[in-house]
Amino acid sequence: MTAFGADDRVSIAGNVIDPLVEQGRQREGNRTVPATNVAAWLVQFVNSLTALDIADCRSRFGLRLTDYVPPRGYVEALQPGVAERLQADPRIRAVMRLGSDQKLPAAVRAELEDNEPADPAPFDIVVFDSAVDTVLAQVNEMVAAADLIAVLDDRSRGGAFVLRVRGGSRLAATAASLDGVRWVQPVPEMVDDEADGCRVVGSSQAAARRRADIDAALGLSGTGQIVGIIDNGPLDLGHSFFRDPANPTPGDVHRKVVAIRNVTQTSPGKHATFTSCIAVGDDLAQPGTNPDRGVAWGARVVSGNRGDLKQSSMLSEFAAAAESGAFVHSNSWHSAPQGFCKPATYGQGSADVDAFCWLNEDHVIVGSSGNTGEEQGEPGTAKNALCVSAAAVGSGDEVGDGCNGPTADGRRKPDLMGVGCGVVSALIGTGNGIGPSAKCASSYAAPWVAGILVLVRQQLMEGRYRDGKTNTADGFVPTGALLRAVAISAAVASGQDVQAPSVARGWGLMDAAAAVGQKTPRLLVQARNSEGLAAGGSAVVDFDTEREGWLTVTLVWTEPPGAVGSDRCAVNHLDLAVATPTGDVYSGNRFVDGVSVVGQAVDTENNVQVVLLQAKAGRWKARITAVDVNVGPTQGFALVVCGAISDAAVATMTPPLIVRKTIPVLRKA
Repeated sequence: MTAFGADDRVSIAGNVIDPLVEQGRQREGNRTVPATNVAAWLVQFVNSLTALDIADCRSRFGLRLTDYVPPRGYVEALQPGVAERLQADPRIRAVMRLGSDQKLPAAVRAELEDNEPADPAPFDIVVFDSAVDTVLAQVNEMVAAADLIAVLDDRSRGGAFVLRVRGGSRLAATAASLDGVRWVQPVPEMVDDEADGCRVVGSSQAAARRRADIDAALGLSGTGQIVGIIDNGPLDLGHSFFRDPANPTPGDVHRKVVAIRNVTQTSPGKHATFTSCIAVGDDLAQPGTNPDRGVAWGARVVSGNRGDLKQSSMLSEFAAAAESGAFVHSNSWHSAPQGFCKPATYGQGSADVDAFCWLNEDHVIVGSSGNTGEEQGEPGTAKNALCVSAAAVGSGDEVGDGCNGPTADGRRKPDLMGVGCGVVSALIGTGNGIGPSAKCASSYAAPWVAGILVLVRQQLMEGRYRDGKTNTADGFVPTGALLRAVAISAAVASGQDVQAPSVARGWGLMDAAAAVGQKTPRLLVQARNSEGLAAGGSAVVDFDTEREGWLTVTLVWTEPPGAVGSDRCAVNHLDLAVATPTGDVYSGNRFVDGVSVVGQAVDTENNVQVVLLQAKAGRWKARITAVDVNVGPTQGFALVVCGAISDAAVATMTPPLIVRKTIPVLRKA
């Protein structure tokens, strides 16, 4: 992998190209823009753009500058004549016309060299906004009416316009050759992440007690919170962990189920019922006391059917859950846009997840990491999602179920592990039956992690982070980035006897008690995108330690969606540097034997950076620097410091652009 700016070549759909060289070839070949309203081009700049550059290029050339391809490139739909004008601008390095090879995955292009598949699969055709009418007419001429499966229009939600058609790889290649088409990909198959063949080493931490040691005195049950769950069908409304005899129809007054989305009219799902109960189930006969109740048993659920994704998109499904009040979203399944048993690529589904999180900063999406021996996939492999594997033993040194990373572009997935072995939950069609299903499943770890994050969200919103009592003056709404940072810091803190980060375990097994601050003081800092850092800007957080011990500093940011088709999906680049009282500087994600070491590190792929070390007493500084903000204009972030910080420490921030900074100090009585 190359660092930002170290190489001018771009990599799109497996093609490594120098845009300047390709621009010259296209000129020699006299490849002019045909008489059409729009065509696909890659515009690469000499330097990263300033806010003034962005405003000027949008005004002068009509560029959007949102579809970023590293380094310093943007995919644009250009009107005839604009490419020539751009080439005369000194800020522009190259303007390269995109061909069908840059709009079609390498695997599909390989199929064209072999025989056409006997059973043509459906394809998604992503269309530029300015070419919707033209491409729709062209596709209608290419396929029979019955083969136009769906029209997915997410433009009002910040997403794409997509035509879903049934056809083989040759049809996909023809569609990719259309000027107004941005990208073409097969519709990926969706898989439940529950496999009976998974190995189990021992009984998982807190398998018999899902709340995993969270002190009951904190009063956290998830009350007032709503979880969005997409699974293989709706949950079983007749099960006692969801049933409401007084209000049997899902809605605002139903005790557990706010809404069910089931356009395809699928029967209630075994898997959906089991995973939903792990997150929020609460027995009607023993409310709040059944030992097998869900993690966030006081929360309610919006139940979505992933079968609806045949006629819908991930972006629209998450948006629908959000409209019903969900802010934490759990997904115990994955799709495989790259094909089975291959590293996860960045497809339209990943872009949908990242677009939703970017435009809805207070939401967090959790996805399971796949069944052992298969592959990872969307939604968990999106940049802004938490990808979760199942832990088999309490120390976090074994993975019971889940697929290893990294992704195809080198990003670290899974992010962490959760409780997912030896789990019992609601059994469909039994009325009130509880029991096991598979021995281990990342399907079970995902709702466990989501449930803990629901409790954290309740704790912060109600101001319960000091003594467990509600204090509305201390309450605040956490961003999704902050919830992700809390989860990862709780995993790092519990896994100091393990090599972290790991391609199998991520940052380790999330410790539920650490997540709610029971084990150590925490400093929580968040800046929303509107208050974030512009390119070249930095912020410094000062904090104190008064004793020796482990110190964990975790930086997370929710960034814009990457460009579909690009072999690198990173857009904005923040750096974390932590200075000790003696002046030594530790960079984020620079580890030797699982512990941070002095020296500069450049991680241009991940939007999570961690420093973990043994601390000494004194004043510390954590500096967050915006190296590049290619889509913005500013980039928010979240910072969590936990461990050996002073109980009485008060953090300072330079500049003072942070919405909230708190040090919850929770201690068991």
